[in-house]
Amino acid sequence: MGASSSKKEDICVPSLPYKDPSKPLQSSTSERDTSSDLPGTNQQEKLNQNNCADNYSSNKGPTYNVMSSPSPSLTQMYNTGSRSSGYSMESLHTRISHLNVSKPSLGGEGDQLATSRISIVSHAHGREHRAERGIEKRELQEAVKYGRKERANPGRDGSTRWRYTHKGVVYITDESSRHEVTSWRMDDAEDMHDPGLAFAGPNASSHVVVVIDCSGSMRKNDIPGYTSRTQAVYDTVAKDLVEKHLNSKGYSLQLSLIEMSDEAKVVLERVAWDEDLVSFFKRRATSKKARSHGNYLPALDQALELLKGGAASQSSMFLIFLSDGAPSDHNSKACEHGVQVWQHARRTFNGQRALNNCDLCGPAVGWTLQKRVISDCVKKMKHLGDLFGRDRMYAATVAFGPPKENYSVLQKMAAALPKKTSSFHKLGLSSNLLQTAFTALSSTLTTLATDAGGSRGLTLRKDITSHKERQDFTEEQVLTNGVDWDLYCGANFVNKMRYNLTTDSMEQVAFTPIKASFARQLPLVGKMGVAHATCSLANGAERVVFQCTDVVSFDGGETAHCVGPKLVAKQTRHQELMHDVEFHRKFCRTQGEAEELAVMFNRRLALGKEWQLHFLACFVYTVRDYRYQLNRGRMDVLVEQELEGKFTKWNNNAGGVAKGMNAPMSQLRANVMGLGVINEDEEEEEEKEESSNEGADDLKVEYVPQCFSHFTHQVTNGRKLVCDIQGVWNAEDGFLLTDPVIHHHSNSRRHGATDRGKPGMKKFFETHRCNPLCHRLGLQIR
Repeated sequence: MGASSSKKEDICVPSLPYKDPSKPLQSSTSERDTSSDLPGTNQQEKLNQNNCADNYSSNKGPTYNVMSSPSPSLTQMYNTGSRSSGYSMESLHTRISHLNVSKPSLGGEGDQLATSRISIVSHAHGREHRAERGIEKRELQEAVKYGRKERANPGRDGSTRWRYTHKGVVYITDESSRHEVTSWRMDDAEDMHDPGLAFAGPNASSHVVVVIDCSGSMRKNDIPGYTSRTQAVYDTVAKDLVEKHLNSKGYSLQLSLIEMSDEAKVVLERVAWDEDLVSFFKRRATSKKARSHGNYLPALDQALELLKGGAASQSSMFLIFLSDGAPSDHNSKACEHGVQVWQHARRTFNGQRALNNCDLCGPAVGWTLQKRVISDCVKKMKHLGDLFGRDRMYAATVAFGPPKENYSVLQKMAAALPKKTSSFHKLGLSSNLLQTAFTALSSTLTTLATDAGGSRGLTLRKDITSHKERQDFTEEQVLTNGVDWDLYCGANFVNKMRYNLTTDSMEQVAFTPIKASFARQLPLVGKMGVAHATCSLANGAERVVFQCTDVVSFDGGETAHCVGPKLVAKQTRHQELMHDVEFHRKFCRTQGEAEELAVMFNRRLALGKEWQLHFLACFVYTVRDYRYQLNRGRMDVLVEQELEGKFTKWNNNAGGVAKGMNAPMSQLRANVMGLGVINEDEEEEEEKEESSNEGADDLKVEYVPQCFSHFTHQVTNGRKLVCDIQGVWNAEDGFLLTDPVIHHHSNSRRHGATDRGKPGMKKFFETHRCNPLCHRLGLQIR
C-alpha cells in the first residue's frame, strides 16, 4: 500500500494528587459498598466514595478526592522508581488496579421489580423480527433481571449499549436497559457462517453440495445409538466425509449445505473444508429440529444456483442428495383447475377426513400430480449434467429410511446421469450402512478432486490454529501478551490505514480515542496498539477471521487494556498473498464504493433509521511480527467492527434471494406473526415510528436489500450492481452490512474473484421481482 511508518502516538494522562502510600487509592462507584474491604479506609474516605457513586449515577462522571497537598505525579514516580517515597513497581500496579470505574447499574430495577414489570420498549419492526425468532418478551425481561451483563459494541451514533445473556438468549439494549435494540438465540448465531466466509473463492478443486432431508419423519428415534435420523446423518457427514479430507494434499474442497423441508434453506454456502466445518456438523447433529414435509424441487433449484457459482471455473461438482422417503411436493400442487387435490377437505369418509376432489379432472388427478413432480425431479437432474458437463458433475442419491419405503424417485434421479458419474444408495435404517456409503462417496470425491487439477490452488498457511469458541472479554480488561492474544503496541504497531474513494488510495487515520474516564484512571504514558487473538474464530477458503480489539499498553506491550468496541481481523489463508498489498485494498475499495451508493439510497428513500443501509468501515492495520520474515517482518490485517445480532444473507452474487424477499405483498402480510398485547410504552414507540415513516404503511423493511441492489444498477447507469447483501438488522441501526460483491460492467473482475460482471447482473435480474420500494423510488420495472 506504499505507506510509510507513522509516528507512534503517546497517550499522556493527567496525574493524580499525592496520597499516603500505606493507604490504597479510592475506588469509584460500584454496585455494592466495598470500602470496608480495603485496609486503612476511614469514614471520610467512605463518604468520598459514596459521593463519587452519586455523581456517576447522575451522569456527572466519576469524581476523585483532590487533596490540597502538592505531590509528584504517578508518572514521575513510575519513571524514577523513588524508594524514599515508599513506592515500588509492584505496589504501583496494585494501587492502579484499585482505580476502577464500574458500569452504571439499573438502579436496582432488575433486582427489586417483578420480572413482568421490567420495562421493554420495542419498535414494531423489532417485535416482528423477535417473533420470527421465537423469542418472547418474558425472556428479555428475565435476561435483564438474571442474565450476565456486559458492555456491547456502541450504536452507530456512539451511544452506550449493554448485552444481557441468559438461557441461550442474547439481548442488546440501550444505556437505560429499557429500549430493545436486537435479540437472538445463541443457537441461531452458531448456525450462521462468518460474513467474510460466504464465498470461498475460485481456487477449490471441487464444490460439494449436500442436501439433507429435514422433514418431520427424520425426527424418529429408530437408529440405534442416535436420538433421531437427523442426528445419525449429521454425525456421519462430520466423521465419514468431512474429517476424511481435512489433510488432503494436491486438491482443495469447499462445501455448501441445503436443508430440505417445505422450503430449501441454504445453511452453508461455499465454506472452507476444515476443522470448524467438522465442529459445525457435530453441533448440528444435536441441535437441528426436523419438521414438516420434504419437498425435492426447491432443494434441487437451490442446488442448481449454488453449483452455478463454479460454472466458469474448471472445478468439479459433487452433489449428495439424502432423503428418507418420496418427495412431498405434490401436496402443495394444484390441478389445472386450481384445486389442491392433496389437501384435506372438510368432509369425511369412513370417519376420516377426505381429500379435495376435482370433478373436472376425475379421480386420477392426484396420481397425475405425483407423476409430474417425479418427472420434474428427473428433468432437473438431467439439466445439471447438461449444464455443467457430465465429466465434471457427479451426483449421489442416498435413501436412508424404512426398507419398505418407495425410493424410486431417488433411483430415477441418479439414473438421469451416466453410471460412471452417479450412484444410488439404499441403506434402510442401518447406521453402519450409512457410514459405509459415505466412506465410499468420500473415496469417489478424492478421485474427482484430484482429476480436476487441485494443484492449481494456492499454498495454505501452516501457522494458523483454530479456536473452538469465542473468547469473552470486556472493555478495559487487561490482556497478557502470549496468553490467547498477541499484542502489537508501540514499535510493533506500524500504522492504521483506510481507503479514500476520492484519491483511490490508502490513507493513514487516527487511532481510537481513549475515554476520558479511563484515561484518568491510568496516569501513565501509554502506547496504542492492537490485540489479535492467537487462534482463529472461523476459516474460509480465502480468509481467516480472528477476534481483535484496540488496546493501550503501559508496560511496553507485556500487557494491555482493551479500549473501544470489539473488532474482527481478517487475514489471507494463503502464503502467496500474505504480502500482496492489493489483497486487502481491493476489499476496502469494494466496501467503500458500496457504502457510497448506500448513502445515496438512504437519502433517496427518505424513511426512518430502520430502513437505512450502512456498510461497515474497514481498516488495514500493519503490525510488526518477526515470525514473518518477508517485508521486514510486517503483516497487514483487515479490521472492522464485529457485528452483533442474527446474521442474515438477503441475496448472493449468483441471483439467489432469501426466502420471502420476492413474495407478493399479500403473502408477505399473511406471513407476519401475531405479536400479542402491546404495553403503553410500546404504543408510544409505535406512534413515533408512524409519524417518522409517513407513506410507509404498505412497505416492509425486508424489501430494502433487493431494492438497494436494483437501485445501484440504475443509479450507475448499469455500470455496477451491489449484491451479496449480508449482515444484521435492528430497528435502531437499520441494516449493518459487510462483505458485499460488486458486479462491474467491464467484465474485468475489477472487484475481485466474486465480481461476475454482466453475467452476474443478468443473474440478479432473472430472479428479481420489483417490490413496492422499487416503485416508490421510480426504478425501472423488472
